[in-house]
Amino acid sequence: MAIRQDIAGKVLVVTIDNPQVKNAFDKVTIGELRDLFDTMSYRDVLPPEADKVKGPAGWDIGPSGRYRPHVVVLRAVGNVFCAGAHLGEMKELGEADYQENMTAALDMGAMFRAVRNCPVPVVARVQGPAYGGGVGLVAACDIVVADLNARFAFSEVKLGLVPGVISPLVIDRIGQAAARTYFLTAEVIGPRQARRLGLVDRLAENDDLDGTVEDVVGKLLNNGAQALGLCKSLLEGAESLGFARSAELTARMIAEARTKPEAQAALKAFFAKQPVPWFDDTIWTLPSLDGAPGEES
Repeated sequence: MAIRQDIAGKVLVVTIDNPQVKNAFDKVTIGELRDLFDTMSYRDVLPPEADKVKGPAGWDIGPSGRYRPHVVVLRAVGNVFCAGAHLGEMKELGEADYQENMTAALDMGAMFRAVRNCPVPVVARVQGPAYGGGVGLVAACDIVVADLNARFAFSEVKLGLVPGVISPLVIDRIGQAAARTYFLTAEVIGPRQARRLGLVDRLAENDDLDGTVEDVVGKLLNNGAQALGLCKSLLEGAESLGFARSAELTARMIAEARTKPEAQAALKAFFAKQPVPWFDDTIWTLPSLDGAPGEES
């Protein structure tokens, strides 16, 4: 399998583990990522008092689990986060007809959209370069944490291609003007420039990528799991409708949130001057990548 899943408390850590091809997107990787993130929508939200549903092996948030994780961390093995499309498969598609190319592009686009639409916050841990579709995967995540080894480039035009299915995600992140520049020039974007553009949200300046990821995840774990999912829906809906047409949606969503057990439990705890039911003072740590099979060539 190209994707590994590890449970760390209420967090699902998803690792792209194909360093021999610099974690490029082949059909297997695309299918596994799409299935993983698509199924999140069909799972139950972790209840406010999550300890009551915690089993001997931990929370049931892994593959085929009943519950959504509180947070998803997306990372990769090796020195490259993701090199984009698999060159071998791309060569085959270059010799295929239009319909085969259309199907492959729709499949890849569906994978990016599954990540973007995941009802759980997705935190990207970017430890190295991301090119082409790899940048699209980064842009699909909610919060992007990168270190100073990260590099980004839309290299498609160098191969006579275009950054097709990733374009809406990237434009949403960095804006039309910046996307126009970097799509057309294919120049490499360094980590600090990526931070200024909005492609990266947190930069691990002190060579402490895992510590920076852990800080972000810790902040997310302090918030209600259901509220986090509703916030993601609110952001998508408010942007899609615009200010003039979003009044009903925004009112409906706050009304819906107030009536959920999570908000009721949090308000009760607030007035009783007690911690919210999901509060956990354990410091969350990212599982080590040590022992991951394969070495980058």
